[in-house]
Amino acid sequence: MPLRKVARDILQLRMPLDAGIDHNNVYLIREDAGWCVFDTGIDSPAVRNIWTTAFSGSLKDGISRIVVSHHHPDHLGLAAWLQETKDAPVYIRPEELAAARTAGLPDPSEEAMFREYFGRNGMSAKDIDWLIDDFMRSFFACAIPRETRTLESGKRFLIGRYAFEILIQGGHSVAQVALHDPSAGILLSGDQMLERITPNVGLWPYGDTDPLVNYFRSLDEFESRDIRFVLPGHDDVYRTDGRRPEMLRAHHRGMLSKFLGRIRGKMTGFELSEAVFGKQLGIDNRVLALLETLAHLQWLHRKREVVRHDDLHTSRYERVVR
Repeated sequence: MPLRKVARDILQLRMPLDAGIDHNNVYLIREDAGWCVFDTGIDSPAVRNIWTTAFSGSLKDGISRIVVSHHHPDHLGLAAWLQETKDAPVYIRPEELAAARTAGLPDPSEEAMFREYFGRNGMSAKDIDWLIDDFMRSFFACAIPRETRTLESGKRFLIGRYAFEILIQGGHSVAQVALHDPSAGILLSGDQMLERITPNVGLWPYGDTDPLVNYFRSLDEFESRDIRFVLPGHDDVYRTDGRRPEMLRAHHRGMLSKFLGRIRGKMTGFELSEAVFGKQLGIDNRVLALLETLAHLQWLHRKREVVRHDDLHTSRYERVVR
């Protein structure tokens, strides 16, 4: 079973994932009443089987609480099932719950919003059909826990020997939770600060309305803190000397320059995404590339580096010549 100790009283479960990356990490922190779970894994038979096996072995003491960093399916996916199975409370931000409900597109008006948004930004009708039916409703939608508790930014959250401070951060999602213990220097970062890659920072038609600005703010917050050991949502745990936030910031500054430099005349977001990322064979990658492009275009538009031209059905961007 993919269970290992990564810090004192903290275990990591590596869960299988078929989403361009082959895994995500779940963490378990020991406390008197059992184990506090940080993120849950996607709802799949393989991940349910891993949890079931763990409960009959290393996790036989059960789980006491469930903390969900954000609403993406590899993090929220099995929270409702674990709650029903183990009668454990679920902690998640209300903004993330609202985003989770929207992600399943239960209302025809939400589907219409998606069709208008992605069509306006240059995506084909065929790709939009796939996005709505096969991605949002089949992959991205999650069961919603029947009852939840919230987490407040700046408050202490005690789990066993650890006194975590709650951080609420945008960029990758609307209000992602990270937990930092200043005395131990440990950060449970969710997807906000990965070691090898940046998280996707995309402008969706719901959720975070200013993702790149909010992501930069989160990096400023990380930089101001004593973080020595990061437990991320993907890849391995890692030690850090404090330079990782600036590396991520520099990456996105570089992407802003690249987007600006690739604009030729008036381009839709989708045309620019292909100019920067190339033609993506997978529709999921086409969606993520477009969302990342739109987040960076929003920044450039607010800095008056580009101008947006809107007609009835399409938005196009043009570089400002000074």
